[in-house]
Amino acid sequence: MAFDAVRGQPAAVDVLTRALASGRVAHAYAFVGPPGVGRKLTAKAFAKALLCPLTLPLPGGERGSGTGHEAGSCPTCRRVEAGIHPDYMLIAPTPPEGKTSGTLLIRIEAIRQLEQRAALCPAEGAWKVFIVDDAGRMTAEAPQAFLKTLEEPPARTVIILILAHTRELPATVLSRCQVVRFMPLHEEEAVALLEARGMDEGTARLLARASQGRPGLALAQDPAAWLERRELALSILADVGADGATAVFKWGETLGRDRAQMEQLIETWWLWYRDLLCAKAGGDPRVLIHGDRAAELTRDAAARSWDSIVGGLAACREAWQALQRNVTPRLTLEVMLSRLALRTA
Repeated sequence: MAFDAVRGQPAAVDVLTRALASGRVAHAYAFVGPPGVGRKLTAKAFAKALLCPLTLPLPGGERGSGTGHEAGSCPTCRRVEAGIHPDYMLIAPTPPEGKTSGTLLIRIEAIRQLEQRAALCPAEGAWKVFIVDDAGRMTAEAPQAFLKTLEEPPARTVIILILAHTRELPATVLSRCQVVRFMPLHEEEAVALLEARGMDEGTARLLARASQGRPGLALAQDPAAWLERRELALSILADVGADGATAVFKWGETLGRDRAQMEQLIETWWLWYRDLLCAKAGGDPRVLIHGDRAAELTRDAAARSWDSIVGGLAACREAWQALQRNVTPRLTLEVMLSRLALRTA
């Protein structure tokens, strides 16, 4: 019952359920998979199962005396969900100290705070649980500071690292964790989940495809806003194709200050060019993410060369990588749109 809210991750749930049933809980886990597929949801469910006095496994393999309960219905589970349980701590990337903006990172100060709390005995239950969300955003020195805690874990402590790829952390860190894999959901699973949250079938299917099986990303945004962003992205491409450099600099000035919006637009363009490639190859229309625009994609793909489409995908990838290296959004946008304009010229 602890994992009732988790969808589409049977392998991960099975690993954790067996650990709880046997009482053989690892001191550290690495939840590895793309964002939006339930990694943090599963980590919090695991924390609730460990800390709840009705279901927790005790050191040595014994279990609590309770018979279980509906997930999240007891005070302990509610305090974990709210982040106020004394034996639970969630660490996430933050801006530099004293600033409300800036690069989001997990800095060494946060890791030292985790180590200090891990050294204490549990305040209420049999375990202490620490979740490090987006652990791949640790600064260069943070993993090394973390290593000692993983090598000599304090008693009754469970640490869960959440990351997208194993290469995001040094092998010395990951080798001390039990890796639990998370996969994108199948389209029908994602559609059903989104429909259960109130979306109509058409919108749910469109966002399930656009999020590529990551319903958490779809739920994090307003469907109407997503459609508006797609229209904006396509209008920018049309404008640049018609007016060239004038449009490039106009949109650079208009949009070049918002890094988050720039990431969203680049992803939209990437998915559009991906669909152009599918249409150019004569692929099944059911694989198109923008299936509601299939006719437009077919016309656009027929008018483009293979080099133009592949080059567009490369420009999107390079722009995304530039943003991750902290290149300014305006420069990133202007360079990318210039490359796309040349490809369509």
